[in-house]
Amino acid sequence: DPVRLTALWRELAQRAGDYFSSAGFDTGEVTANYQLNMRYPGQNWVLTFTVEVSRGLDDLSFIDSAIGQRAIEAFNARHMAEYGHIREDEMPEITGVRLATTIETESPVIGRGFTATARLAQACDTRRANLGEGFSQTNVFRGADLQPGHEVCGPAIIEESFTTIVVSPGWRAVVDDSGDYELRQEQAL
Repeated sequence: DPVRLTALWRELAQRAGDYFSSAGFDTGEVTANYQLNMRYPGQNWVLTFTVEVSRGLDDLSFIDSAIGQRAIEAFNARHMAEYGHIREDEMPEITGVRLATTIETESPVIGRGFTATARLAQACDTRRANLGEGFSQTNVFRGADLQPGHEVCGPAIIEESFTTIVVSPGWRAVVDDSGDYELRQEQAL
């Protein structure tokens, strides 16, 4: 059903757009990989394949009255490649829609090591967390606020745009001149 596929992919595109926008990216620069999960009736496992790749999240013009036939052909080709046969007399079923999105970013500068003066970073917040020694108030640091030379002593949490770094008790994170983190285990006394 092209109308249903349009609605589902539009919802996924909206969620992806919100995510990239909140991270400061232009959604027109996003590469959108529209995918389907399909299987033959009675199969436990699905195969995922790409239906369309486009730049930006707004163009769903590939969804037309022929999308069902194109999907069946793509699924059969994928099934043949994976299993060496197809079931010509059976109608495959769609079990899910996917949207895999990426955006190109500049390559990071190669690490230049540590020349910045070491100094302790200031936490922006605390949060109750269990980092291996039971629940306790744990310092939280905003990665965007950390500068070369900053040190974060564990237990602590560093929140980055696309990841969270846990600094366990007995460890510290040091920000090098390129903004990369090096996690170091403290020496036992």
